[in-house]
Amino acid sequence: MNSRERVLCALKKGIPDAVPYMYNCMDKDIQERIIQKRIEVETVDGINSWGYTGQIGKPTEVNPVLTVYPEVADFLNLDAVGIQILPPLFVNAEIRGGRSEIRDGLLTTREALNKIKLPDPDDDNLYRNIKNIIDQIRSGREVAVYARIRLGASPTLLSMGMEGFSYALFDEPELVYDVLNTYCTWSSRVTRNLCELDFDFFWCFDDIAFKTSPMFSLKTLEEFFIPNMKIAASAISKPWVFHSDGNLLPMLPKLMELGMDGIHPLEPGAMDLDFLKANYGKDLCLIGNIDIDYTLSRGTEEEVYNEVKERIRQLGPGGAFIISDSNSVPSYCKAENIIAMARAVEKYKYIY
Repeated sequence: MNSRERVLCALKKGIPDAVPYMYNCMDKDIQERIIQKRIEVETVDGINSWGYTGQIGKPTEVNPVLTVYPEVADFLNLDAVGIQILPPLFVNAEIRGGRSEIRDGLLTTREALNKIKLPDPDDDNLYRNIKNIIDQIRSGREVAVYARIRLGASPTLLSMGMEGFSYALFDEPELVYDVLNTYCTWSSRVTRNLCELDFDFFWCFDDIAFKTSPMFSLKTLEEFFIPNMKIAASAISKPWVFHSDGNLLPMLPKLMELGMDGIHPLEPGAMDLDFLKANYGKDLCLIGNIDIDYTLSRGTEEEVYNEVKERIRQLGPGGAFIISDSNSVPSYCKAENIIAMARAVEKYKYIY
């Protein structure tokens, strides 16, 4: 199998020739440390990882960027490379330590919702730009290519802010529903267009859980989120992965109504991986969960090898597993540990 075939086989809950290996995205700074040279093309970094962040009533944009520079993917022997295509957020944000940090959401009133301006989802220039990036990735490579998108849950929670979302849920629930509907409807139109391009799968980033529990009740999920997220998910005609940090177990049966093929990142300590494998391993491709907060940032290379070996032993049997990070790869991770992970994957991935 080539890399593309390996990833698609795992996403279809099959048994590939080896465990596939990919990352959600990786900060440009650590990519440059891995290959020891500057990257001149635009890729994910600490500033653009949220996509466009702006103000109510101002023009907005979608800025497609690489999730991983293809030369870095080649160096690490990754099986997939993506393009980030995120909807705008309406937030107050500031730059700290080279990263954009969101302070609060601005989309907290009906007046604000009526004033927002989302980009044209049918903009031909946007899709020509994306096609050119896909062509650059595919040049001489057999990797899977994915679109890093959102369905609409995260843009709603971020643009409203958790406090604004929580108050509106009690005081003006129709506003919460309409913000979700605005984002999910926009995402559905964008995604239908993206499905016409040469993507192999979609990776949808919509955090809805904390490490210990979901961010809101199952009732709220059923009444507000699922109906709107289905609008966006139904537009995806290719395999797709749902990403959320935290403990999804209380919500997972309901979330599976969206029709995803896999879940990521299986945040360390949030869910029982043996339970997930035993109860969902035939229905979902499990993707993750090498720890960025210790193993890849503070651990030894021996610890990286041990965690990769253990995760493949635990989740690899029977297929439907892709080894990956436990969120994304920020600049505070060690380049030598990312390189060690690549070597460990190469050593242990041939288990079938």
